[in-house]
Amino acid sequence: MKTLALGFLAICALGCAASDAELDEDAVADGADGKADSVSFTRLERATPTQVATSFASVRGAELTVCFAAYRARIDADATEVTQAVADKFVDVSNATNQAACASWYDLQETVTGVLDMKGVASAPVDDINAAMFDWAKPQLTAASVGGYVETKDLRLLFFDDLMRVRDANARSREKQPTGVDLSAIRSQWRKVRTDVSLDRAYLNPVTFGAGALEGSQLFKSLRAAFPLRSLSLVSSGHEAVDDFATAHEGPDGDPDFAPIATALKKPSIKKRFYFARTGEWSSNVLIVIDQYNQVWGMQMGYSE
Repeated sequence: MKTLALGFLAICALGCAASDAELDEDAVADGADGKADSVSFTRLERATPTQVATSFASVRGAELTVCFAAYRARIDADATEVTQAVADKFVDVSNATNQAACASWYDLQETVTGVLDMKGVASAPVDDINAAMFDWAKPQLTAASVGGYVETKDLRLLFFDDLMRVRDANARSREKQPTGVDLSAIRSQWRKVRTDVSLDRAYLNPVTFGAGALEGSQLFKSLRAAFPLRSLSLVSSGHEAVDDFATAHEGPDGDPDFAPIATALKKPSIKKRFYFARTGEWSSNVLIVIDQYNQVWGMQMGYSE
């Protein structure tokens, strides 16, 4: 595996695009781990507590309505309100319906418990619980927020899927489409890559930086500040970065489903491409690109344990 810090000029001589070849060994070294503290950036996906609480109440409310209807159909047709005892039976409903109802039985159980406690009651109609979900969730989401946006560090697992859902929706609504590149199609195609293995994977939504943050020696500081690159080494850039990532072991590893993505990422509207990797007791392969609008985004695949 090539390491860019040791042989960047040789790599570029083999085909780096001009915009990728502006880097040098000092830039690589200066952007190493631990030197990105002062970099500021904006995640297009960022989500407020209100946005996430709204999603939570909408999605979980619909799930609870279906779950309670299935509970009444299978266990107690006379039930009119949800109690803790009813919520404890959601797992049985899930099993009995092959998860057609109450698939998220544990989350619904947590939610019912929390809402009943907040309201100070032992039971409540489904509609009343649904109406209270937003008020129950928002303070918890606010407590897990930094600068007005929900972060994962102190977030309850209960809200994780809702945060991811809102983040993806926000990114899609805010990002610009590079010429000839369909970001929605890339996301969809990425979900097909190596679905036969249990690799950790992520689509890294776009990030934007201030003026000068993606130039010269500042570039790698910026990338490391915004993306999961801790302990990873820069391997290659340009079209070669796309090819290296495409064939990476514990990455796409030659999966034909990655081919349409590779083709899109080699279009002129993608200005720069970088492949970072780490192998050993745990692995991570990260491809990061910068498009014509200076949106920085990418993909990650590997094993965390």
